Amino acid sequence: MHPKSIVGNFVEALAAPQFAKSAIAIKLSSDPTLDLPDAETIVEGFDWIDRVDPNKSYDLVVVDIPLGMGRKKIEIGGSTISARENWIELSKALHLLTPIGLCVSIVEPPAFGISEGPKFQEALASEGFYLNGVFNVPPNLLTTTTIRPVIVAFSREDHSSLFVAELEEKNQAVAIAQAFSHGDDPESNSLHEGMTLVDGRFDGFESLKARLQVDRLKTQYKDYKSYVLGEIAIEMNTVRSGESLEHKDNSIYVPTIGTSVVTDDLSSVTIKHHNLIQVVLSDIAKSQYAAAFFRSDLGLLILRSLVRGAVIPLIKKSDLAQAQIAVPTLKEQQEIVRSHSQLQTLKVAIANFQRELALNPGSASAIRGQVDSMLETIGGLTEADRVMSLSREGESATVEFKESFSLDVRKGTKEKYIELSALKTIVAFLNTNGGVLLVGVTDAGDIPGIRYEVEKFHKSVDAFLLHFKNQLKQRVGEQNYPYINHRLVDLGHANVLMVDCKPASSPCYLDGKEFYVRTNPATDKLEGPKLVEYVQNHFNK
Repeated sequence: MHPKSIVGNFVEALAAPQFAKSAIAIKLSSDPTLDLPDAETIVEGFDWIDRVDPNKSYDLVVVDIPLGMGRKKIEIGGSTISARENWIELSKALHLLTPIGLCVSIVEPPAFGISEGPKFQEALASEGFYLNGVFNVPPNLLTTTTIRPVIVAFSREDHSSLFVAELEEKNQAVAIAQAFSHGDDPESNSLHEGMTLVDGRFDGFESLKARLQVDRLKTQYKDYKSYVLGEIAIEMNTVRSGESLEHKDNSIYVPTIGTSVVTDDLSSVTIKHHNLIQVVLSDIAKSQYAAAFFRSDLGLLILRSLVRGAVIPLIKKSDLAQAQIAVPTLKEQQEIVRSHSQLQTLKVAIANFQRELALNPGSASAIRGQVDSMLETIGGLTEADRVMSLSREGESATVEFKESFSLDVRKGTKEKYIELSALKTIVAFLNTNGGVLLVGVTDAGDIPGIRYEVEKFHKSVDAFLLHFKNQLKQRVGEQNYPYINHRLVDLGHANVLMVDCKPASSPCYLDGKEFYVRTNPATDKLEGPKLVEYVQNHFNK
């Protein structure tokens, strides 16, 4: 579905009669994104305020404004502040709200969490307008820029917390709009379902995702501690154009622009030194570990969350000081560093094998045997890492967690309805875009595993896997075996059942009669005309 259609469904859901009895659409952008064609009042152009009845107020105000406009001084709430001109248009529109009204507008990421944003929010709050929600739009919403903007929602009610969510597809976006409009306080830690930030702190979606993953990492590995980089940095140094940094022990070098990676070896840097920030670390963290951390998927996410600027994206030293880093014990850091070094040695050895193999065919069989052995070992490690990574990232349209397959963890009993929940998810993955079911992982991403369930009801792993396969055969169907790959993954402290599902080529029905799909991190049953329409559109492409 086109990104603008998803956003359109979100706005239309906010405009539903039970939420908004009157609405105005203010259209100022040449690349429109927020549209409400059925609004009671529609005005265009930057002189819009002259054509609006000053005595009229609305339950919903939709402001579609350009991004990245210049800054100018303005007085709001008795304070003179510097604000972007598009923000100023938003501030004018807020005065059209009824006491229970809602104003939504598109703004630059990451909304008002950095730079002059907090002062702008404070000024609006002094006039009685409060930021209650921030919504990440789908990628590629705008046709004229690669910027991924956000939708902000203001009202006259101070909720003291902030509702945040990502808009991913039509039905999910509608569900998010309804939950927000109802004032629901979601218990999830998922941006797909919507979540509440109790402290109201928000400095961007990538920064929030990084914080959530770091928190889950600390849960998975109790010895990890979370710091911001400034807490463990002795120095943070930069140089002017044409100057060079001097090597200092236990330092990492963070590129401020481009795609170069973080390194602890200054001699390996190929970009000019004025595009680097040298971070000299205290003895809490080893530079080799810190460099490896910021080259990991989580580390790269953290660095992306720091990038600012629409014209020349870059990382500022002040923002880098706030970058989160998860630090294990020194002993574990040393193990991680050694493993990285050994993997690098292995990569070189494999490259040498590849070069010489054609000239030494007699060695091919022996090499293949060693490679098979390594792949078997590394494959097991990779699957364990994948489970840990998915559990940190959280549930999504293609990832689902179940704490058990049949065990009611509160009552300690075997329950059919719990098995039914897992089987529905598998059927939904087959009928949608595929996905991964992890059994032995809680909704919060904790990993108790399924050993207790196996011992209590099945006595052995083989008996558990046979029971699972029989349930697939009886209730999902043997014809769907080619699309389902299930196995037990050993994490050391726990076993997790991983069920990889590919999209099926034909409709899959639970017990031969019930049809399910994934609409967000939830499984929905389709019936009647909706089922017919979905099957025709999804399977007859």
